[in-house]
Amino acid sequence: MERVKPTNPECPFCPGAHLSSDWQGYVVVLDPERSEISDILNIERAGNYALKVNVR
Repeated sequence: MERVKPTNPECPFCPGAHLSSDWQGYVVVLDPERSEISDILNIERAGNYALKVNVR
């Protein structure tokens, strides 16, 4: 699994989206094929996801 580095201002999966340090809630998806949460959140890749991002 690729880790997001604090010095990298872009998401490794969607390079056009900027990262934010202002977020609330966190979910870890290990196996999106078997995860009910990934179905609800439309997550297709294993990884760590913020649930609420505050954009300023």
